[in-house]
Amino acid sequence: MTLPLVDMPAKDDPGPGLARLVAAGPLVRMRVPLVGPMTFATTHAACEAILKDEALFSTEVAHGRNRRIAWLLRLMPRNVRTMTESMLQKDGAEHRRLRATVDGAFRRQAVAAWEPRIEAIAAGMLEDWAASEDGDFMRHVARPLPLAVICEILGLPREDRPAFTRWMAALAEGGSPRGLPRLYLSLTRMNRYLMARFAERRAAPGDDLISVLVHAAEGGAGLSDDEVLAMLGLLFIAGHETTTHLVAGSALTLLRHPAERARLAADPSLSGTAVEELLRHVGAVEMTKPRYLTRDAEVFGVPMKRGQAIMAHLAAANRDPGAFENPHCLDLARRPNRHLAFGGGPHFCLGAWLAKAELGAVLRLLLARAPGYALAVPEADLAWTGQSGIRSLRTLPLTPTPRRGM
Repeated sequence: MTLPLVDMPAKDDPGPGLARLVAAGPLVRMRVPLVGPMTFATTHAACEAILKDEALFSTEVAHGRNRRIAWLLRLMPRNVRTMTESMLQKDGAEHRRLRATVDGAFRRQAVAAWEPRIEAIAAGMLEDWAASEDGDFMRHVARPLPLAVICEILGLPREDRPAFTRWMAALAEGGSPRGLPRLYLSLTRMNRYLMARFAERRAAPGDDLISVLVHAAEGGAGLSDDEVLAMLGLLFIAGHETTTHLVAGSALTLLRHPAERARLAADPSLSGTAVEELLRHVGAVEMTKPRYLTRDAEVFGVPMKRGQAIMAHLAAANRDPGAFENPHCLDLARRPNRHLAFGGGPHFCLGAWLAKAELGAVLRLLLARAPGYALAVPEADLAWTGQSGIRSLRTLPLTPTPRRGM
């Protein structure tokens, strides 16, 4: 069976492209930059089934048909290779062992205890944005907020955040060949910094997450230093970049839907369902990492071989009319809302509750303090990155109140 080859959806208005993906599904082929043609699951049912079936689909690159990928990973410098060996690339008992060390810090109850601090951090950043000359919501709020929150959970001092901001900017640009040298240098510096913090917490532990991880590393079944580094790298990279674009994309989406924005501003009790609906509609994380078949099998009527790769297109699944009524309509009171923005199955996003708390805090404060916020430039001037897998703005110039002529 030959799968249809479908173009990737546009970043600025993905709706029509996502509709084509769902209609052509449950499996399609798309050309992914730097990778080539790749098989995607695009319907809600197909994505959910693949994410939950750990026996048939593995995240470990070693199961992939293309052995060159695993070989290249082994040749990478240690700083880069360590980041590829996080629990995202592990399955079964090994994945459960790694996840158990941090799971408690990101459960709903633990995140609830952080909410007052998250709100205070967000409030300060919104003040900086409102007083800034450039008005870049991305620079003053969406990008620094998740980084500041992660640094506080890890117990890292405030004065060290500018360095992390530089390092994370380099990691965000590391997908291009030109960005690789800066990526390697930033990973080297970040790993060196974190290793120094490991030594400090071993000598004088606190109640922060680094202390928890490095003392778990001392146990016989605990974590190695490389595993702790991979865990922290995952928290910074996955927890920072994805939430950044969720927050920015949500602010823009509410601008594009003024009736829903007014509805939320008038009724803050909608905050919970609004966050879930924005997660579904914005589609900041467009797709998962590849899953590799562990054996020959027929997948939704398509014969596939062991080692073949398939990816779940989460953004398409979240616009599936078979799972959502009026899927392209933004409805901040939508119930039920079984979106797949955080994936599913054993690899369901560890930071889901934290991302929800951060988005919820920003929305509450933004609509309370600047309910008439507006774009500071024509919408046609907004620039989106071409990064595969994530729907991301380069900048988001906003003003607390509309400007004349805009």
